[in-house]
Amino acid sequence: MSSEVAVRPELGITVDLPTGLATTDANVRDALGVEGFGVLTEIDVQATLRDKLGVETPGYRILGACNPTLAHRAITADPTVGLLLPCNVVIREMDHGTRVEFADPERMLDLLDNAVLRDVAAEAQARIRRVANALGREATSARITELK
Repeated sequence: MSSEVAVRPELGITVDLPTGLATTDANVRDALGVEGFGVLTEIDVQATLRDKLGVETPGYRILGACNPTLAHRAITADPTVGLLLPCNVVIREMDHGTRVEFADPERMLDLLDNAVLRDVAAEAQARIRRVANALGREATSARITELK
């Protein structure tokens, strides 16, 4: 099995890994922590769909990641930015492992015309790229799609 990191410029950074959902989830949380992010929210979409609709789906989790320093800077610059926080990270089961998708902070915060937010978004994006690259390096092989 190989790992792949890919970029879907319209959405963000994607990393395909050969590991299972639980291992990938733990690795994502560890890599986010290295870059100063914590997970504030977790939505287990698979469990919700099973419980609410009786539908069985592959594993699918949405993590709400937040770097408190960056969030404080952003909220201080424009309190409405909270509508775009936290940074979403999707972890989902694939045929041969898992896919991790990171929302692009620059594209999200580009909705607001604010120089401070552009700086915060650029720093957040650099940190998220390092998280994606760290995940790819931990696997035997990885495919990372980078933002263009």
